[in-house]
Amino acid sequence: MLDSAIRIFLNDRIERRVEFKLKEYAKKNGEVPEGEKLNIENSANEEYELGRWLTYCSKNAGGVSLTTHPPKFSHPDANSSSVFCQSINNNSGHVQSGYKKGLDDVIFSTAAYMPIYTFLKLMLSDQREVMDHLVEDTDIIREQFDVVEDYDTLRISLLDVRVIGTDSVTNEKIKQVFFPVGDDYHLLSILSSSVMMFYLKGRVKEINSFDINKDAREAHKNNTFFSSGYKEIYDLTIQGHVKSNPQCISQLNKENFGESYLLPSIPPRIEKRDIHFPKTNFFAESIHHYDCRNIFQALHKILKTDYNNINIREGRDYRLQEVVDRIIEKMWAIRSVSSDQYHAETSQLKKHQGIWLCDEFTQEREESDKWLDTLCKEISQWVIRSYEKVMGPQAIKLGEAARIKITEIVVQNREALR
Repeated sequence: MLDSAIRIFLNDRIERRVEFKLKEYAKKNGEVPEGEKLNIENSANEEYELGRWLTYCSKNAGGVSLTTHPPKFSHPDANSSSVFCQSINNNSGHVQSGYKKGLDDVIFSTAAYMPIYTFLKLMLSDQREVMDHLVEDTDIIREQFDVVEDYDTLRISLLDVRVIGTDSVTNEKIKQVFFPVGDDYHLLSILSSSVMMFYLKGRVKEINSFDINKDAREAHKNNTFFSSGYKEIYDLTIQGHVKSNPQCISQLNKENFGESYLLPSIPPRIEKRDIHFPKTNFFAESIHHYDCRNIFQALHKILKTDYNNINIREGRDYRLQEVVDRIIEKMWAIRSVSSDQYHAETSQLKKHQGIWLCDEFTQEREESDKWLDTLCKEISQWVIRSYEKVMGPQAIKLGEAARIKITEIVVQNREALR
């Protein structure tokens, strides 16, 4: 029994042929007699009888080329081999363009052969295309095409529309590039995957569709909750492919009016970090002497006075404590990013600074004091060096008593530094 999809297709072709012939006759001769009308109907029935139709398809299948990478997308005048790329299921780690099940493109040598493609893409009652049945040589398609004497020859002829694995011919109008393959270089022709191009366009149009996303857009406009969410793709670039005559490129190009979309292709935005975890030394990368410039200048005014009393000493201690507080403030900022920015395998941070700043050493930081002794000594030395750098030639040469006082202020903050 003939599948309903094939029957409907042939009946539709018969009706179109009869309608065309009747209009043609009426245009030349006026009213169509009943006898002539009957002749036209009989002629159309004979032309689209299944056996004759299959013979026609077999003879003219060479005028139809199923493809996934039409060469004319690279250049409208490029006359090279059409490429049909099989479905790629393996995950090689590379971006690949290939055949997506149910999607392909087609090139016609003449528009008269479009019905052949439509016929091969008919969806039969088992929800599989005629082409799929031919590829797998199923019993179903043999039963449907049993009106022809030599089914095997018919099948081979129809499958010529999708030639895979044959020698391909390129064209000078197609861009080419040397690409490393193994230990050598191959000159490759660059072709666009029209299947993926227009599949992408369909996905984008669905996302940006006003009708589909009407409720979501309204919720977005009113700043109200919408359970399905809302998204829209901006900054799309439209590229045209011979829009004056899009069918010259391919069938998919014609159906999409010669337009496809390009998603934004711009460098990634690098997140600006206000805080950087030190790679080698906290006192060289995270805090600098000029961060405490105002404090050292105020300390210098106190140190250069000619007299010494309780107010002078308290003022000196206050300014030194300010410096230590700046260090502690920066310490907490660095610790806040350590889990994301510290990488043990590449870090060259000093061991005691790593214990001091990294979350993963929290337990050792709490249980050990050796690292803290080293750190306090390092902070004291940094305070003295930074004061001298800020004040330059004006800096007062600090005596042993001043150095001891600085160390004392730092040691008083041991637990705050832990």
